[in-house]
Amino acid sequence: MGKYLRCGLAAAAVGLGAHGAWAQNLVGCPTGQAMQSADPSGKTVTCVAIPDATGLQTQINNEATTRQQADNALSARIDALEGVGAITEADIVGKWTVSGTTTCLQSSTGFDAITLSPIVPFLPSTAFVSQLAGTFIGTRTFNAGGTGHALGTTHALVFPGTFHGEQPVAPPPPASPFIAGVGARLVAGASVAPLDAGFTWRLEPNGTLLIDDDGTIPQYFTAPPSRIGWTVTIENVPPFVGYISKDRKTIVMTHPGMQLETSVTTDTAGTVTNRTPRFCARHRVLTRLAD
Repeated sequence: MGKYLRCGLAAAAVGLGAHGAWAQNLVGCPTGQAMQSADPSGKTVTCVAIPDATGLQTQINNEATTRQQADNALSARIDALEGVGAITEADIVGKWTVSGTTTCLQSSTGFDAITLSPIVPFLPSTAFVSQLAGTFIGTRTFNAGGTGHALGTTHALVFPGTFHGEQPVAPPPPASPFIAGVGARLVAGASVAPLDAGFTWRLEPNGTLLIDDDGTIPQYFTAPPSRIGWTVTIENVPPFVGYISKDRKTIVMTHPGMQLETSVTTDTAGTVTNRTPRFCARHRVLTRLAD
């Protein structure tokens, strides 16, 4: 039995010795190196030096900065190109020629607010309805800050009108160029009146141009001879809305809607001889003049 015991202890010792060998750490690489390869036993390894990462990180940082600068420059260029289409004050400031037409429907008794048609009263009252057509030629000077000045001349034609309702016994006196005769005695007329007035303007968010004229400025008749020294003032003139061409050289304008206005005629003594409610449609074309 002693023999068997000794053999068992020897075998155990051999087993414990082998386990200790297997538990040993593999051979590693010194600081600053990394293992490239190793044999199956792990006792022989191949080490290589680790490159200096400081210089590499600097290159990475420099490349990132360069790319960011390029991206910023590209973004700024895109913004500049997108801004080419934006209308600015500098595109408007300056002197422009203006021309266009005016057509008005006039009613001595006013207009219905729902139908915008002349009010025709019951007998014995009467309504006188007439039409006016004119052309305008002149200039507009736009100043920085939203102010401006308009100069020009209006040539107007008043066409024969009609009475609606009971006919008067005698035709009304020609106190105004906007009054016609009765029945077969139709009276028409022509007139010329210069304009010299201020206005305000602004650019809307949608790129259109809004102009508000000072309609309280009297315009003095220079024709016909019988009206020299008389004045006409248009009250409640609606604003103009202008659409600007792509090359910034032309503006086309009209009113944004129909608005009831009043033509007030005054004689040389300052007496109001006629007040005529009317609706007018106006069209204007502005062309930039060379500075």
